[in-house]
Amino acid sequence: MVAAALLGTACSAEDDLQTGVGEGHVAFAIEVPSEIFQTETRATSGYELPAALIPSTDAFALQLTGTYLDAQNVSQNYQNSWERVSDFHTEKPDLQAGTYTATFTHGDASAEGVGKAYFKGELKDFTVKASKKLSYPVTCKLANSCFTLQVTEWMLNYYDNIQLTIHTNTNSFTYNMTSTDPTELVFVKSFQVLSISGSAIKRQTGVAVEFPKTTIGGWLEAETKYAVQVDHGSAGASSVTITFDGTIKDVHVVEVELNPEV
Repeated sequence: MVAAALLGTACSAEDDLQTGVGEGHVAFAIEVPSEIFQTETRATSGYELPAALIPSTDAFALQLTGTYLDAQNVSQNYQNSWERVSDFHTEKPDLQAGTYTATFTHGDASAEGVGKAYFKGELKDFTVKASKKLSYPVTCKLANSCFTLQVTEWMLNYYDNIQLTIHTNTNSFTYNMTSTDPTELVFVKSFQVLSISGSAIKRQTGVAVEFPKTTIGGWLEAETKYAVQVDHGSAGASSVTITFDGTIKDVHVVEVELNPEV
């Protein structure tokens, strides 16, 4: 019985050493999925991001915060950051046993444009145990939105000099549309709405027209690609149709004079 009691005491002391006051180490296994959501016409499907846009798992920046009890059993806060998670793994910092949150980012959250993909992942309330090295998996996903713009063959047959602009809250992207191929993938901040405006010349009459700036679709979701399509409905129609996020919106055409008399 005495031996059993001593054994129990030893096990309890070892458990306290592992989970209580003391230093431990952690490592992170990052996964970056390349497939995101895609909204096109009225369907939602998968879309594979170009491989060149997928960051190396070692290239993510790391911010680490947490709380732990010091030797006097007083709660303390911890905060540190590394430009690359590979630097963290090389340094192998001693961390006091406690509860931590790790945030991983790659790219600029406020940037918009071609190639401006922003990835983020977070591991909340994980444990550091004294005298232990633990490894935790983390998934980092695309945290902003992206879109492509294209016109239909009918639009190209009806208009010349088609110029279209997609507007965000802080930026605009202008395209001279000469084919039905989609434009380059543009990344924009999520949780905003897009607008479109433009101009063209009617091929048969040479009359210049404008497409007034019009809000299209709903709030942009993170980790989602949107396909914006512009079409001309029928011969002689006074509007074009914008397909976006499963919805269709008519934009009325306004005729303008190329050389108005003063």
